[in-house]
Amino acid sequence: MRNKWIVSIDDYRRASRWHLPKMITDYLDGGALDEITTRANRESLDALMLRQRSMVDLSDLRTDATVLGQQIDLPLIVAPMGMLTIFHPGSDTAVARAAVNAGSIFIHSAWAGCALEEVAPIAGDKLWAQVAFWKDPEETESYIKRARKAGVKTLVVAGDVGSSSKRERDLHHGLSMPPRPPVVDYLTTAMRPQWIYRWLTGRKMTYGNYSIDGQPLRMDEMNQWMAKNKNPGANWADFAWLREQWDGNLVIKGIMDPEDAARAVDEGADGIFISNHGGRQFDAQPATIDVLPSIVSAVNGRAEIYLDGGIRRGHDMVKAIGLGATAVMAGRPFAYALATGGEPAVSKAFKILHDEFKGAMGFVGKTRVSEIDESVFAQCNRITDYV
Repeated sequence: MRNKWIVSIDDYRRASRWHLPKMITDYLDGGALDEITTRANRESLDALMLRQRSMVDLSDLRTDATVLGQQIDLPLIVAPMGMLTIFHPGSDTAVARAAVNAGSIFIHSAWAGCALEEVAPIAGDKLWAQVAFWKDPEETESYIKRARKAGVKTLVVAGDVGSSSKRERDLHHGLSMPPRPPVVDYLTTAMRPQWIYRWLTGRKMTYGNYSIDGQPLRMDEMNQWMAKNKNPGANWADFAWLREQWDGNLVIKGIMDPEDAARAVDEGADGIFISNHGGRQFDAQPATIDVLPSIVSAVNGRAEIYLDGGIRRGHDMVKAIGLGATAVMAGRPFAYALATGGEPAVSKAFKILHDEFKGAMGFVGKTRVSEIDESVFAQCNRITDYV
């Protein structure tokens, strides 16, 4: 599908399959175990209906919003995504540049394909950095110092990665570290010569934030590094320690329970990032939109709240904000676009979502993001069940 015929995020999802081998599209689309949570994210969003209003003056409709004191052109932020290099050699830098040009924010993943220092000059003050608690505290401390030196003002804590996930699509393709794909994947990969060419001639597939002997981690070195540094013992004491070390904004990602949300705020979190990793980590948990109202109630205005999980349309953004989110985040939509056409495609994906969000705001009769509240929902939702 040519880029000019792409008019939706789902178009980019389908188009990306023509550019990526099947083992990579399954990695991108897949979730944990039976993928119940992956499906639930979309199903719960689709089930919510919005209330159309008529004869509203929309001549001064604006989509800008404020996140942690910073103004952005729309309440949509790029969620942290690791291994973007396997989709396109433009990797994090391409997505970051497109995000900045769209007036958005880019969150650099702790498992990114390129180093934080490479993205920082591109993203500037629109850069947030994800940090993980490693077994060797010097690794975590070193990354915090690097973030501070790069001018980062907001850290995003990976709060729910202590347990390992089981993604059966990946296991069937032998996507371990290093990968051991079956013969059929060599055949299907051979049918994507453009991807092979990019892989051979473009940016090498590495974990750019970390190194062995001064060199970025190669994919076949990740198991060795993780065996040494993974920290299943990370807990609230580590978060409290980080709060003492970091005088900027602190957001915690992976919150799915109101008790955890309240605890995070008590420990000094400035932002609560509701996320189930798009269903990629723990299956059989609720959709993010379903837990949003209870977390909003628990936080009670003491911190900002962000949500990802299944965001594919502008009206999804209206639904999340209507239930109390400050802004939404999305990952897969921009990965689909990156795989399809690099930075220009990511920029177009932003425009698609921006235009859809603006249209949805008009239909529900709101001219400012701050006006979006429970009144945007149709009565058939029995919205009192959510709040």
